[in-house]
Amino acid sequence: ICARVQEIKQMSNTTLAKRFFEDMIGKADWSVADEILSPGVVMHHPSSPAPVAGRAAVTGFLAAFRSGFPDMNMQVENAFGDGEQIAVRWTMSGTQTAELFGIPPSGKPVTVKGISVLRVAGGVVVEDWVAEDSLGLMVQLGLVPAMA
Repeated sequence: ICARVQEIKQMSNTTLAKRFFEDMIGKADWSVADEILSPGVVMHHPSSPAPVAGRAAVTGFLAAFRSGFPDMNMQVENAFGDGEQIAVRWTMSGTQTAELFGIPPSGKPVTVKGISVLRVAGGVVVEDWVAEDSLGLMVQLGLVPAMA
């Protein structure tokens, strides 16, 4: 019975992870943030020099990033884990038609792959470590020359 309870809990954690990426970020459905994120959630993102802490700060950071790509789509490729830790391999695609953290709109479509490790406790995301292809994004936007 304990193994089955753990299996069900794990399944709900991966479902939560999919909702975080595909519904909240991908569809810009910020109304589900209270259901998905802990009030004290912390995001470790390569674009931020310091951890982004707190539900409002994390959703604000994600909304600012997403605003550069109004047609953004987030696709979860895999989500699996053990206990509180959920690894998520994802793909983001969109067209930069608006300013992105001071970068003028390029009109260029991009596809960025990444991996996030979420820590889930009490049925909500409490921490997110993000590793994404930031260099690939900069190349696709024309900010960095492609290597030969």
